[in-house]
Amino acid sequence: MPVSVNLSCRQFSQAKLVESIHHILDETNFSPKDLRLEITESVFFEHQERAVETLNDLRDSGIEINIDDFGTGYSNLGYLQKLPVSALKIDRTFVSMIDADGNNDDIVRAIITLARNFGLKVVAEGIETDAQLNVLRSLECEGGQGYLFAAPMSIDKLVEFMAENEPAFASPSAFENVPEASLIQ
Repeated sequence: MPVSVNLSCRQFSQAKLVESIHHILDETNFSPKDLRLEITESVFFEHQERAVETLNDLRDSGIEINIDDFGTGYSNLGYLQKLPVSALKIDRTFVSMIDADGNNDDIVRAIITLARNFGLKVVAEGIETDAQLNVLRSLECEGGQGYLFAAPMSIDKLVEFMAENEPAFASPSAFENVPEASLIQ
């Protein structure tokens, strides 16, 4: 199962970040292809010189890089062409604009179109209603997270949740047309 990890600007500034991540992967025998590092747009502005090089090093080892809370930061669209990112995560403020009738999806639709034009996947944050989920499905959003699926939980609660819902996690159609649901938020 893939694991997403938020990487703060402070962590990103560590001189031996790539080495540390590789060391942890080796120590835990965790596959780099199952690791998704989530960074915010501010990383690109605080660490301009190193950002592209560091992200390329991580991506070359098989780690996916996702831009978290897309649209709420600096949104320098020029970086989308330069950076080795795999996905944009639409911030919950835009998802929450989708009303009970499935209206007000203009910003979400625009972000998904932008992502498609750059060949990126899209994950929506903060899905709380069936109407939001239905709109995101119709827009072919690849992934989602939010209270509609599960509340944020500790690792102990996650293990318990997965054990209680084992048939769903064992089945590839676990979330019916939502290939990825992030349970730890």
